[in-house]
Parts: sequence; C-alpha cells; structure tokens
Amino acid sequence: MKKAFLIFIALFSCSVLAAQTTDSVTNKFNKIPFTPFSIFAKFPGGDFEVYIEKNIKYPDGLVENINGESVIAFSVDTGGNVVNVQLLKNLSPAVDSSIIRVFNGSPKWIPAKLHGNNIKVNIGMRLMVKTDSATKTIKATEYKYPAKTIVRNENTIYTAVSGPPQFPGGIDSLHHYLNKNIVYPAEQLKKHAGGSVILTFVIEKDGVLSDVKVLQSPDEQFSEEAIRVIQPVKYINGSQNGHPVRVAYSAEVKFDPDNPGSH
Repeated sequence: MKKAFLIFIALFSCSVLAAQTTDSVTNKFNKIPFTPFSIFAKFPGGDFEVYIEKNIKYPDGLVENINGESVIAFSVDTGGNVVNVQLLKNLSPAVDSSIIRVFNGSPKWIPAKLHGNNIKVNIGMRLMVKTDSATKTIKATEYKYPAKTIVRNENTIYTAVSGPPQFPGGIDSLHHYLNKNIVYPAEQLKKHAGGSVILTFVIEKDGVLSDVKVLQSPDEQFSEEAIRVIQPVKYINGSQNGHPVRVAYSAEVKFDPDNPGSH
C-alpha cells in the first residue's frame, strides 16, 4: 500500500453567497477568480471584521447619515499583503474612501498555500455600514444573511457556506484514513507512475457523498481507486446560518510512488 494525499479545494469566499441568487452583486462575486488552495489565507489577528471595526475612521466632512451595504473584493498575495482592493458596490465617495483605506492598511496575512507553496487568493466581503453624524462614528460589520433568504430550495447545492463541511477529527484524520485505505494500483507502481486525481462531489445534508466524478486524472486505474476510497467517506455536514445544506466540493487525491506508507 502506498501513501496518497488529499487536498481540499473548498469553494468559498470570506462572506457567503447563496448559490441561486441573481442580484448583480452576487453575479459580481461569482466573477471573482477562484484559485485552488489547500490552506486558505488567514488574518493574523483572528477576525478581520474586528480589525475593520477598530480601524475604520469616520470620514472627514461627512454630515449626512449613511446606511447601506458595501461590497469589497481583494486579494492576499504570496507575501501575505492585501492587494487589488476594489469596491463592487459603492455607498458614497467619503465612506468608500474610508473602507478602501482600512483594507489597504491591513497587516500582513498568513498566505494561502497549495502543495506547500504560498499562493495568491481572491476574497470577497459584504459589509453593512452605518454612520452617525451626531457622534461622528462609523460601523462596518459583515453582512449576516437571514435564513429565510438563504434556504430557498432544499435541493440547492451551495459552493459557499457559513459552516463548511468537516471530516470528523479534522484533516489529519482524513489523511490517516486515506493512507490506511488507498491501495496503490500494482501496474502503476511497477511503472513508477503517479499523479493527481481531481474529484468533484456533493456533500449531502447527512454528510454522505453523492455525484462523485473525476475531473482530471493521469490514468483510469488511479481514478477508480480514488473514487473507491472517497465514496464511503462521511463528513459533518455543511450548514448555512445553522441550516444543513448540500455543498459542492472538489478534492485532489495524489498518488506518489516515492512516498510509501505502511499501515
């Protein structure tokens, strides 16, 4: 038996969007380029929303009260820098400038990774903004979706959820399961052949997998083994605002003939 590795390619953004909404903001979110990753970028202070709340400044000269939604797209590059900050939905020039300023002034993040290498990832956030001209204060909090606007159809498949599915015990337990159960195809082992199988599937509300498909594979034998070992896996289901939902996921199962593991 040879060791195989699995890297999840979770399809999500910092702020969640329902899969079947049609408003222009959602369409813009959906056009934010997606980059596969194994570890997502992480804000060093823990909660980026807390950083925004503490550091956003009331706009100079603002005399009217502004209440509304601001939508921001940005990237975290390989060095952890916040770059390419842009507004997808504006409020007012003064408020927009304050929002852009606080994002551009962000401390460095811990960069995202794929195969052990730092990568650039794109992130979207939706903020609810409220200014008070009397107290000269501004609040910007991440938008919380009312459950009734999210769970529209029990069969909806989400690509972004507030509660992502999890393997019991975490990613290390999943790696242990794979290393213990994957059988390296003998013919490919003799050839010293290896490679990655990219799978797509749906994690159902009860955590079981459905619609497992091969998106990319170096050989049919690798495909068959990857499907065989992944199909029985059961997760802690994904949720949206506390409601169990179906979640689309992708995964990479890597076969490495130089990295054996006996279990």
